[in-house]
Amino acid sequence: MTVAHEMLDAYGPLVLINLPERADRRSEFAAQLARVGLSFDHPNIRIFPAIRPEKLDGFPTLGARGCFLSHLEALKQVAENQETTVMMCEDDLDFAPDFLDRLPAVLEVLKTTPWDMFYAGYTSHQTGEMIDAATGLFRLPRDHTFQCSHFYILKGDIIPDLIGFLEQILERPAGHPDGGPMHYDGALNHFRAARPAMTTLAILPTLGLQRPSRTDVHDLKWFDKVPGVKKVVQLLRKVKR
Repeated sequence: MTVAHEMLDAYGPLVLINLPERADRRSEFAAQLARVGLSFDHPNIRIFPAIRPEKLDGFPTLGARGCFLSHLEALKQVAENQETTVMMCEDDLDFAPDFLDRLPAVLEVLKTTPWDMFYAGYTSHQTGEMIDAATGLFRLPRDHTFQCSHFYILKGDIIPDLIGFLEQILERPAGHPDGGPMHYDGALNHFRAARPAMTTLAILPTLGLQRPSRTDVHDLKWFDKVPGVKKVVQLLRKVKR
């Protein structure tokens, strides 16, 4: 059993957010799983078919609303299954090159440190109290925002609490002072800021990066729309990786 299996046993299920039509991203993430000794055949790994809405309903883009709804519905499934931990991954996640080498020490610290959320895909600068210098784990101040939601872990009562918070956001108009429709990573930041007792851990160097890929959240650039050009861009992204 690999250390990645140990992580799944401790904090799974691993839920992958993936649009059904994005077979390219499923294939790329399958390669990432294989690299750390896992596969979609593992009973604690499942794919959540991402939602593609037809109306904005106050969100900045259709993709932003789809991302928000997809994470929300995936979390609701976790709660309905009475699962008390979850590893949330988006399909453009690449595990860090040294993921397997660093993971055993990270898991040991996570076992002995109180936390509610572990933002494993952190890519900003180190800030807040350092928990363990050897692993790079630190407590992320609740007023320090992060971008992207490609790799994070939740546990305990924070899961139903976040679900309720996200549902409240959907009931408010855009621009509401308490938080209306917004990008999902923004919602996570609002959630953290509103809960002084919540502990969020982050790590540097990061355990997960976003691979270069055509976006499903923001409006497409012209080079991702032109049939001939977008194939060249896709190839260049692979070269960049």
